[in-house]
Amino acid sequence: MEQLIHAFGIDAKLIIIQIINFVVLMGALSYFLYTPVLNMLREREEKIKQGMADADAAKAAKDAAEEEKQHILTGAHKEAEDVAARAKVFAEEKSRELIHEAEHKAEGIVEKAEAAGTELKNQAKKESEAEIAKLAVLAAEQVLRERT
Repeated sequence: MEQLIHAFGIDAKLIIIQIINFVVLMGALSYFLYTPVLNMLREREEKIKQGMADADAAKAAKDAAEEEKQHILTGAHKEAEDVAARAKVFAEEKSRELIHEAEHKAEGIVEKAEAAGTELKNQAKKESEAEIAKLAVLAAEQVLRERT
């Protein structure tokens, strides 16, 4: 086997030195490069996980806010409907009051007009009676003059 090793030109000292160099190089690369890269990857993974957790929390908060918004809008619509219904009832009551008041005033005006009409009728009747009496007196005077 020694001939074979010698035929290929393999030197045991050189191989041992190369193995030691390889182990030192691997140790140095592991210490200075592989470990920091792994640490950096772990930190990045943690940041990504934290970002995902924050995104989930933000989504949950958004959903809760949306639900609260819908609840508030539903309450506002119901309150607006209640206000509109109360306003309608108030308007109807006010309308009835105004109609009743207008009818009452109209009745008063009709009564005053009837009283004024009756008064005018009575006055016209008195005036016509007085006129008839005058005419009767004049006619009687004329008849008496003609007889005399």
